Amino acid sequence: MQNKITILGVLLAIIFWIVNAFIDSLFAIDGTTYLESIFSPSGEKLWMRTFVVLLFLIFSAYTERLIDKIHSMTIQLKNYQERLQEMVAELEMEITERKHAIDELEKLSETDPLTSIYNRRKFNELLEREVERSKRYDSGLSIIMCDIDHFKKINDEFGHDVGDNALKIFSSTIHNNIREVDMFARWGGEEFMILMPNSDVNSAESVAEKLRKVIEDTKIKKINAFTASFGVTDLNKDDTTESFIKRVDEALYKAKSGGRNKVERCD
Repeated sequence: MQNKITILGVLLAIIFWIVNAFIDSLFAIDGTTYLESIFSPSGEKLWMRTFVVLLFLIFSAYTERLIDKIHSMTIQLKNYQERLQEMVAELEMEITERKHAIDELEKLSETDPLTSIYNRRKFNELLEREVERSKRYDSGLSIIMCDIDHFKKINDEFGHDVGDNALKIFSSTIHNNIREVDMFARWGGEEFMILMPNSDVNSAESVAEKLRKVIEDTKIKKINAFTASFGVTDLNKDDTTESFIKRVDEALYKAKSGGRNKVERCD
């Protein structure tokens, strides 16, 4: 590119010299020939042509420098752009990794590590929200508390591995037989909670009875009899979260003290 500009400058200078000589000879008063005008112009014409030719050459020289500078800046800009793209890609990757880590931490903070359902802390958070929502919009809210029967005996006779497997099977069975809007959590040990928006104690009792039968029909290796007890209630207008939990706990206690593998309600 640089050599082309230099050649172009020289050609323009030669063309100017030839064309100007032709014009001078064409309009010459003293009868100067074309060749004389080219090769031996008068002093005034010589200075003028030399000046213009120098302008062409200077212009081509500075154009070369300008193109060199533009080319250098283009390379630098391209390098900066590539580096910027690399930095953006690294930043996006870092953001994705951090978001994934935050999601994992959040998941760990609100789920039970054994059963992968909500833990007690998360359930309490959901309970407060749903109680407030139910009272605000005057919508039904019921709760089911369930407990695996004779779970300590299972651990003592067959070991904690079998007990852990029973907890996993129990939680997955319950989870697969409730609505998507229902909130299922491990309350502690072998106790579980199911929070059911837009439902009353009658519908909760029907669901609990269905779950009781499903659990009773569930077969677990090494365990001959696998059953659970259920307590149900719904939210009263004057309830707090504490009184709501206390009442469903009383219903579960009634089911367990009444022979287990049954559903009891507390209105």
